[in-house]
Amino acid sequence: MKEIDIEEEIIGTLEGMLGESVLGSKSPRPRRVYIHVKPAAHKRAISALLQAFPSTIISTITGIDLGETIEINYHFWCGKAEVTIRTNLSKSKPEIETITDIVPGASLYEREVHDLLGVKFANHPNLTRLLLPESWPENSYPLRKDWNPKQTGEIHDSSEKTLTIGETRTESNGGSLVNVIVGPQHPALHEPERFLFKLDGEVVVDVEPRLGYAHRGIEKAAEHLMFFQDVHLVERVCGICNVAHTTCFCQAVEALGKIEIPSRAKYLRTIVHEFNRIHSHLLLLGIAGLEIGFESLFQYLWRDRETVLDLTEKLTGNRVMAEYSTIGGVRRDLTPILGDEIKKKLQKIRDRLSFYKEVFQSDPTIELRTKGIGVLSEEKALKLCVVGPVARGSGVKSDVRKHDPYAAYEDAPFKEILYKDGDSWSRLMVRLEEVGESIEIITWAVDNIPSGPYRIRVPRRMPRGESLSRVEAPRGELIHYVKGNGTAYPERVKIRSPTLANIISFREMIRGCYVADIPAVLASLDPCFSCTDRMVFVDEKNGRRWIWSMNDLKARRRDS
Repeated sequence: MKEIDIEEEIIGTLEGMLGESVLGSKSPRPRRVYIHVKPAAHKRAISALLQAFPSTIISTITGIDLGETIEINYHFWCGKAEVTIRTNLSKSKPEIETITDIVPGASLYEREVHDLLGVKFANHPNLTRLLLPESWPENSYPLRKDWNPKQTGEIHDSSEKTLTIGETRTESNGGSLVNVIVGPQHPALHEPERFLFKLDGEVVVDVEPRLGYAHRGIEKAAEHLMFFQDVHLVERVCGICNVAHTTCFCQAVEALGKIEIPSRAKYLRTIVHEFNRIHSHLLLLGIAGLEIGFESLFQYLWRDRETVLDLTEKLTGNRVMAEYSTIGGVRRDLTPILGDEIKKKLQKIRDRLSFYKEVFQSDPTIELRTKGIGVLSEEKALKLCVVGPVARGSGVKSDVRKHDPYAAYEDAPFKEILYKDGDSWSRLMVRLEEVGESIEIITWAVDNIPSGPYRIRVPRRMPRGESLSRVEAPRGELIHYVKGNGTAYPERVKIRSPTLANIISFREMIRGCYVADIPAVLASLDPCFSCTDRMVFVDEKNGRRWIWSMNDLKARRRDS
């Protein structure tokens, strides 16, 4: 008896539960399923998927302007395949029921689609701006095809309408909360972000994140560039995760065009991808040491990071922006001499990992500032659909390299690092141990890389169709969705970075923590933006205002 494929099982299960509400289904390649349902049935379809596969998490939501309608694609990872549940809405009145009551992790994704495409998600608990400034004109949606930037005009007013400074609010017990605005600028990080903390004395009661300060319209720009030009564009999404973005985008385009790249190229992508991971993890672990007052640890870790950057430059020609992956393969080959050098230098870093692990496990400063601080339970991690080291630090298996392998990872020998405690220390330890696994992967890839070409010629035009690509970026699952229209230009490019998936969990982590814990908990999240340049403190009871710098907060941290 023939064993039923997972794709057939998913389609059969949902069609059986939804009946005539299913308008169509397909599985264009392994571990990818698309289900088209009637507009009123999207929530029932998602509930059915959750019922059949309880560990299902949402990856993102993609909105596409199709002219007369707006297509909404809900992308889910069900543990075995990426399932896209789609429906179409009238463009004249694009409204659909929210799914945040059954999938809380969808909150920011719905706000993003509302912001950029004007879709109203009925009964959403907080359907406010996420990326665009508060002063952005109403009824101006940049991801719609008929959007004209000239009609938007210049945005001069940068006021934050959602921010109420100095407004008095007395609690029912007679006390008052204090607003603490953290960000949006900080010299240690490159991308801005703002948090509005609510404090009861020294204890954090709640936090409201505000994104969009570094939003550059890359998805919109990608529609006006050819596929091969977009490779360079998407690499600029993140300087640290640049390899992950180009790998993810190139895989999506190659799947769209049914392009099979050489085996040698897959191994080379794996090598540079793991260089990127080691560089990112060592950078974050050093910053975490700096934020908790362990500056010598910062210096040690960044010293070893320099070795990785040097090796990356020798392989790709660039230290940070690798410009390595391209549609059809990679741009440069690996020589035997460089392969031997890579193994030799990475062995030195691997020898020092045992020392770093001992420091993280036994140093009293690290223990005091990270153990039992910023806890995210496994149940909450699944509910909020977090990814990467944040999820694995709470015991959730989420490594795309293991569960949806790409490049050469299907054959690579490595283990998925999991910690169960869900605190800041666990998230840092996941990254530290993953450095060792990355070294093992690179060493294996160098020793076993097949011969042959490392790049093939590909056409500029891509066929009509769609493709969703997933990779395990240093911060977690990275999504690139690409829709082709038969030309050299994409119809739609959707990017969901891991930080957008994880930032929603910061609210859960920081509640009940002290002000002094904010830097360490935020560092353990490894957000891809800056956050703690200055803090404006406002006592809502008497309106008194004052400012603390980052150094003031650190001094307070050491005194506490």
